Amino acid sequence: MSRLFSVLQGACLVAAVLLAAPLARAETLFVYSGAGLRPGVQPLADRFQKETGVEVLIEYGGMGQLITRLDATGRGDLFLAGTKPYSDALEKKGLLHDIRPLVYHTAVVGVAKAKADTITRFEDLAKPGVRVALGDPAAMALGRSAEQILDASGLGDAIRANVIARATTVQQLGLYVAKGDADAAIVSRPVTLQNADTMVALPIPLEWYDPEEVTIGILSTAAAPDRARQFLDLVSSAEGIAAFTKVGFEPLPAAAQ
Repeated sequence: MSRLFSVLQGACLVAAVLLAAPLARAETLFVYSGAGLRPGVQPLADRFQKETGVEVLIEYGGMGQLITRLDATGRGDLFLAGTKPYSDALEKKGLLHDIRPLVYHTAVVGVAKAKADTITRFEDLAKPGVRVALGDPAAMALGRSAEQILDASGLGDAIRANVIARATTVQQLGLYVAKGDADAAIVSRPVTLQNADTMVALPIPLEWYDPEEVTIGILSTAAAPDRARQFLDLVSSAEGIAAFTKVGFEPLPAAAQ
């Protein structure tokens, strides 16, 4: 009898663990986010975790890299895109819904402070010998913007001849400049603010490119849709938007929000 009781007790314990497992997983949110969005979204994730007890795991990377990961794993709760075409593409596939616009991801020229005396305007990127780093347009939002900018500037060929590196994330671009491997790069404004001790920002005319619209949406693979919507509401709230604009992102026109 005692042996039978032990077997039944063990079976009940296994069943309890199996039943509890989905609940435990539901208390974790998995988010894909463009690498350049980290300064805005990470404080919000930390706050959400502290207030709700729900762990927020964020995988940062270039857009192309993240979509490949999503396709490979088939898991995730939310997707934070550095540019709207990526969230539009996921929506078209039925993988993303409840998409909300957040802020603009605008571009500037990040110049190494050691080169700030010789690179004082965008046109200086075309000077012979200037080492320029750009984003890969197939991998990151600002890589695509950079190509638009070069074409519109009329100096595309000369600047491309100076390109010494292509990066898959905006953080990599910032590191190239901060470490002295490149003299300048087309980056996001938040990157120059984060590296203010080693980098200065030069403006780029807005008429040369379409600023990338940052969006967030819930994935169809979300294990806990209600929890995911809670985080979506926080990130897209006035407080959430303020967290992004505080670190250099540009607010959208009121009509777009």
